[in-house]
Amino acid sequence: MKKAEATAYARGLTPEREFSAAYMDLRNLRGILQKSPDCADYSILKAVWDVIIEQRYSDQTMSRLLYRECAKTLAAVGAASSDSELSSQALSLQVQAASTCSEHASIEASAGLGVLPFELVLPEAPTNFSGYAPSITWDELIKRGEALEVPTFSGRSAVMKSAGDDQIFAIKIAREGEIPDGLHLEGKWTEKLTGFSKNCEVRFDCPRPFGVAGQVVFKVTNLPADAPSNLHKDGYAMAYHAHSDYFVYPNDDREGRRSDKDDFLEIMSRNTFILGQLAGKGIVHDAPIPLFHNRVQALRRTDEGVYEWHKFGRLDRWLESCRFPNFGLSGLRDFEHLQIMKPGSDKFYRGVGSHFMSILLVIGSWFRAQNPEMCGLDKNDEPIDARELFDADFFEVAVMDCFKEYYRGFTGSEFQNEIELHPAKLVKSMIEEMGVDRHMFEVMRIVDQKILDDQEFRDYLLKYGMDPAKVSELKKDEADVPLVTGPHLGDFNGAISLPEIVEWSAMAAGCCIAAKSLGSRWIGVRLGEV
Repeated sequence: MKKAEATAYARGLTPEREFSAAYMDLRNLRGILQKSPDCADYSILKAVWDVIIEQRYSDQTMSRLLYRECAKTLAAVGAASSDSELSSQALSLQVQAASTCSEHASIEASAGLGVLPFELVLPEAPTNFSGYAPSITWDELIKRGEALEVPTFSGRSAVMKSAGDDQIFAIKIAREGEIPDGLHLEGKWTEKLTGFSKNCEVRFDCPRPFGVAGQVVFKVTNLPADAPSNLHKDGYAMAYHAHSDYFVYPNDDREGRRSDKDDFLEIMSRNTFILGQLAGKGIVHDAPIPLFHNRVQALRRTDEGVYEWHKFGRLDRWLESCRFPNFGLSGLRDFEHLQIMKPGSDKFYRGVGSHFMSILLVIGSWFRAQNPEMCGLDKNDEPIDARELFDADFFEVAVMDCFKEYYRGFTGSEFQNEIELHPAKLVKSMIEEMGVDRHMFEVMRIVDQKILDDQEFRDYLLKYGMDPAKVSELKKDEADVPLVTGPHLGDFNGAISLPEIVEWSAMAAGCCIAAKSLGSRWIGVRLGEV
């Protein structure tokens, strides 16, 4: 009976089928095949695949929901059918859809691979902050940290050389109004990752947390006069020792700190391996770089403006996001962003996809870092064209090296070309969009201005380059204010201008997760073999 029902739903999926009816057919079909995958046959798979590969209904606002049903249907058969040949056919069709479709059809086809589960004993999450934080004076902290020089502040952190070969001592202090839980998480994660970093097959100099009375979070008193003014009134802080390479970034745009091709590629491929290996253990870094949809709206949005790549929204200030990534010559950092995630979920798949987006953006930023002055608008308010800074061949090498290392770290095996990744096509699109600063504006709307007091409003406008004379003339809450804050990838509150980077990140994430989930079965899946 279920077989007959499944066949009937599949036969109804003709090109003439109205959208809502097709969606219900697919939803019902998916429900049957998730419970009884052996009801499927090739004609059913082909009917579903035709819908997604032809990208029927792409002009419908909710087409992504329909494509999601297609992907889940194929995944149900691919993961659970007792017919190994049919299972491979389902997976191969899904791989082909992920590799050749665009926008939501591509994302959902990749998601069907990305939500495949795999067996994993998740590590225990760090303990929560107890609220107890012992006090220590600044001078005593510097002494016990074995500092060899007067510390200098960079933002909220004070960094100094310390005893030992190539060692630094860093003190990270909570900002005003910030709760200390993030500092506690960072300290506890560094404790947990000590063993992992020592046994990692690539270099990973994990910082070593500094404790006061057995606590990784403490209160610093008697701060020096040159400390920033925006620090927490109670002085909540954590500290750590690290290798002096800790603040060496792969894409630094400052004179004298820029990396050459070989060094850049080594740092990138090594860190992507570490990101992949941790993710394969269920430990996902949710911010290799900070990604935002709109920073200007961060104070009033429930998502704080944080970027959700699967929605194809405009990416805010992409070069600024890349400036100081949370990885460098010594390995990963900013461990408060680590999360325990269970595979087999959208959250896990999107976390891995965010890794690939971050990696691609940082690679693109390295080319721009070779001449950071070539940015923004020219004297005629025309977008700067910096495409001459890009080397397409090296760009493609960097993309594929990073992907292969992530795959190897994540799966524990070498990439076998199970999916066609089209790196040359991706790189061409990235150079065209990342090389010309077409999207430079954001709008500070009245609703965003209302959250700020008058001085904060003026400071924000000055920070982003508005002429002081014009700032003094403006009155808060009277009109929306356009600002030149880019380059962005897309117009303000619009779609991303580089959808290819989203599609590719989704495909790469789906590929890695499917390989981990299916093991040797995945190696038998080849694009175009069905």
